[in-house]
Amino acid sequence: MTGVKMEENYKLEKKYRIPADIFSKAYLELQKKLVFPKSRLYMAIFGILAAAILLFGIFVVSDGTAKQKYSVFLGFVIACAFALREWYNPKKTRRNVVESVKRLGEPLYSIGIADKYVDISTVADDLSDIPEEEREEALKSDPLPEKTRINIDESFRLSEYDEFFLLLKGREMFYVLPKKDFSEAELDIVRKLKN
Repeated sequence: MTGVKMEENYKLEKKYRIPADIFSKAYLELQKKLVFPKSRLYMAIFGILAAAILLFGIFVVSDGTAKQKYSVFLGFVIACAFALREWYNPKKTRRNVVESVKRLGEPLYSIGIADKYVDISTVADDLSDIPEEEREEALKSDPLPEKTRINIDESFRLSEYDEFFLLLKGREMFYVLPKKDFSEAELDIVRKLKN
């Protein structure tokens, strides 16, 4: 089996899989933290703008020309469309990302937790029953991504939920760590990353 060479100074070294339903829940929680606040702000802005345009149309342009009424109506529809877009886009993005993850299946991952960093990597499937030439060709045609090292610093955040942990490195990286395959002692090691 082709695997990932692990460091000797890990406090915890574990392999795990992320079920699609856990990933979906984790991605929703990520959106609640990073996407929904901004999206809701823009929805409110466009909603207020739509209401203001509608009131302007009712009270100011009600006796105006057909062209003025049409312009007010068009402005109202555009503001409503932007508000609706801000509501719909996060849902569409989540659906697309979760579908992409489902198509991957459930790859095997490995986590290594040290004092000042966390290493996460994808582990190759067991290819021992495949002839050596085909095994090498399979690894060349579909190489594994490099191990990712997440430094535990001021930009690192760990959030715990009932079924998983969400590891965030700033706003650009997130990792899901399901709890189901971890013992209570191992979960305590993960929890201590917050400190």
